[in-house]
Amino acid sequence: MVYQIGIFTMIALIVSGIFSVLPTEVFANQIIHNVGVLKNASNTTSTASSNNTIILNVAEVREEEGEEEKAEQGYRWVNSTGEENPDFNIISNTEYTIKIDNPTDEEHQLIIDSKSYGKTTAIAESEEIKPGKNVEFKFKTDQVGDLGYHCKYHPNTMNGTINVS
Repeated sequence: MVYQIGIFTMIALIVSGIFSVLPTEVFANQIIHNVGVLKNASNTTSTASSNNTIILNVAEVREEEGEEEKAEQGYRWVNSTGEENPDFNIISNTEYTIKIDNPTDEEHQLIIDSKSYGKTTAIAESEEIKPGKNVEFKFKTDQVGDLGYHCKYHPNTMNGTINVS
């Protein structure tokens, strides 16, 4: 009996040790925002990870009370901590990998744009992100200052700023 308890304890310790070293990430399909619980955090700034990877996923925002369509409802970009439409800090002339997961049943496309001389110009864009799919693309700019990003299909609710230094 002592032998069996020892084996079960050892197996439990091994399994818990294995799971404790596995990498963990938060994906958009794990994040469902309720506007009453989490307000837009676009005044928060995120920095790309040390390996120059930006995780920017799609989340659907739902109003907790009533079924009436509200202005706050819709889609948002979220980072790995769940912040909605976050601002990002990046360094010019550095290549970044942008990873996007789309767990929604709508199509999305990330567009990065620049405003110069009063004109907004797309300077980079992801491929179309089909429902339930994910994409990854490389981005690099030599421009210093603020860039914008938005969804081609939901520009009013899915947008933010990229600060380039």
